[in-house]
Amino acid sequence: MKRALAILVALCTFGALGFSQIAIKGSWTATVCLLPTTSLTSTLSLTYTVAGFDVTGALRFTATGLDRVSFTTRGAFGPFSITNRMWFAPLVPEYMGMDLVTSFDFGGLALGLTVRHWDTDYNDCFFKTTLCWPWGPWWPDVTPCPQTPAFGMMYIFSATVAPITVKATFADCCEGIEFYQALITLKGVDLCCGIKYDAELSFLKEKGFDYIKITGINIPLCCGVSLDVSVTYGVDYKKVELTPKFAGIADACFTVWGNPVYDKDKKVWSGIEIYGFRIRCTIADCNYIEFVNAFNVTEVNKVIPSADAFSTTCGEFELVKIGFCGPGCCGGKYDVTLRFYFGTGGGFFDLTRMTWTINVPIMTNFTLTFSGRVGVGGCFTQQFCFGWTFTF
Repeated sequence: MKRALAILVALCTFGALGFSQIAIKGSWTATVCLLPTTSLTSTLSLTYTVAGFDVTGALRFTATGLDRVSFTTRGAFGPFSITNRMWFAPLVPEYMGMDLVTSFDFGGLALGLTVRHWDTDYNDCFFKTTLCWPWGPWWPDVTPCPQTPAFGMMYIFSATVAPITVKATFADCCEGIEFYQALITLKGVDLCCGIKYDAELSFLKEKGFDYIKITGINIPLCCGVSLDVSVTYGVDYKKVELTPKFAGIADACFTVWGNPVYDKDKKVWSGIEIYGFRIRCTIADCNYIEFVNAFNVTEVNKVIPSADAFSTTCGEFELVKIGFCGPGCCGGKYDVTLRFYFGTGGGFFDLTRMTWTINVPIMTNFTLTFSGRVGVGGCFTQQFCFGWTFTF
């Protein structure tokens, strides 16, 4: 009886010590849209810290219910850093994939190992442009295993001694482990005259020598114009790419975007095309007014924030953006952003739409967000959404 009591006391003691090391934190974000249709997106994330390891579970909800679940474990085991991630599609329900990433740095030598396993139904999710919430893609535009067989595995070994990195990839499509690719890269190697270059050498199992590619060479010309040079050598081809770049004009409140007009066939530079400009006037602290004019909407959309992007279908080409803030609850600040878009498809004064985003801290760990849109001229529907971010 005494022995059993002693064991019970010991277990309770060690259990209390173990749980005393556990720290829990998390966040809950949600967005509810009432117009033009009712929709809901919400993400709940919980992180447990145990003995130096962070274990995070994330759940995403939509109007149809629980949409995605992921688990992540991240920490260090001696000199090794370790990250493990898993994805699930609960509506199916179905396992999607997982990976284990570990690395070791010592004396300038960095060693890494990545092991991946996935359901090949989600090839596009993990290996192409579609994001596999909340991470991805693993390796854009490369799919080592087809949808049959149902599962695939990948092993990636890497070693880096600056400036050289060697990476070897092996794939297992349920037929045994096979060599897939070897990639050797050099970064920031001095050429001369302050010019640096990167080099990449690829071997594939299917074809042996794949290519050697030299990139990163930037040759300054004049007037803010330079050429990026890329040379690729394949078994039966050689490709030279010259990409002109325009550094632009920028100071505290005035920016011009553009690019050289360059004929790749004739190798002739005939001028500079101006895509657009931005004038930003800071009034005080975080209060400002900004004017953006786009002469080439497609190109300007590539450089401005996605929240400011113009609509090409509505003929938008001008944006007036106003931002201001002020003291909020508990030492925080509220902020308001108003956007007014103008275009050929607009109504009054060619105004196409007005949008707003408002963030208001209610507590130190709770922020309300309001956003909306008013269409003018019939090109946009009305929109109203609200949401919150709660951290704990």
